[in-house]
Amino acid sequence: MKPKKAWLISFNGKSYAGGVERVVYYLDEYLHSRGIETKLIDEEYLIHHTLFGRLFNQLFRYRHFKKRKMIYLARYTSALLWLTRKQGRVVISQGESVPFFPADVAFLHGSYHCMEVAYGRTAPGLSRMAALQQRACKMAKLVVAVAAQVKEDLVNYYHTAADKIVVLNNCVDTTKFHPFGKKDTTRRTLLFVGRMEGPKGMDVLLKLAPVIEQSAEWQLLIACNHSPNSAAFKGLAHTTVKEGLLIDNIGPEAYGLADMLILPSRFEGFELVVIEALAAGIPVIGNPVGAIQELSKRPFPGVYLLREKDRETPDTGTLAYFDDILGTFRSTIDPETLHRKVAAEFGIERYFEQLDTILGPLFFRTNEKNGAPSER
Repeated sequence: MKPKKAWLISFNGKSYAGGVERVVYYLDEYLHSRGIETKLIDEEYLIHHTLFGRLFNQLFRYRHFKKRKMIYLARYTSALLWLTRKQGRVVISQGESVPFFPADVAFLHGSYHCMEVAYGRTAPGLSRMAALQQRACKMAKLVVAVAAQVKEDLVNYYHTAADKIVVLNNCVDTTKFHPFGKKDTTRRTLLFVGRMEGPKGMDVLLKLAPVIEQSAEWQLLIACNHSPNSAAFKGLAHTTVKEGLLIDNIGPEAYGLADMLILPSRFEGFELVVIEALAAGIPVIGNPVGAIQELSKRPFPGVYLLREKDRETPDTGTLAYFDDILGTFRSTIDPETLHRKVAAEFGIERYFEQLDTILGPLFFRTNEKNGAPSER
């Protein structure tokens, strides 16, 4: 029998650039490692390599369609899948990208509705995007949620059947993120990695930076893509902004210089920066969302929660709290041990093993005794 082929639906493609793109990258690597051919359906493919793509793209010149670009791309992709349906193809989608076609597997990185509420939405009911995501979950044969909270949100707000949702945390490349042997300095370094915007906790950083400016023991390091908001920290002697770091240099240039990572986001799915920091042997502190919430419940070493006062009105007591956390962390686990623990639970090898269990049956017959895939 001819091997099945996987169609990976991801409008932003695959890369190391962002969370979803990196998940698709690892999915592609996994499938190739198992001898499965893949086809990536991204925005570039839809626009330039499908029959109506160029014509469809002309719609986005108009404001109405441009504002709803993702909605129309999702509809177009669903139609394309119906028109090209055939045996031997497994469709693996991301989020709300395929709301009108029964994808074999849909990876959900967070509830769009819960994200909107966390960002301040007060209107009743679901937004257009949330409703689209709800339908994608309903249509998919299997839903993979990146965190237990994501599964709970999909059940509670989208009424997705719990028995068709499995939880698979994201993974980290522990060959790129590992303890770098931080040099002794006169100041401890608090690191933030991510977009400099309100939902990621920009307000907390703006309150915390002046406190750190008055400290003789702490400094703040911000690693981000280019952002006009970086100007807000100009002139601060103990705050440094590094822009444009990539996966190949963010380890030594950011994590390798840090004593602790702070993540004051309002909403997350299962953010990669947390397991990257832990793999680098440094503790993480943040709001009870995403990976921090999930790992603090287990509990996983090196994960701590921000107190409410540290988010609202940080002061010298906040830095003293950070000192206490570092003391506790360093007395309970060393960076190399933490790295090995992260590799065992979130490393790429472990991730591929879990994908064997989840995706393997779609491509291979399995050995009933051990669940290992065997070729058809």
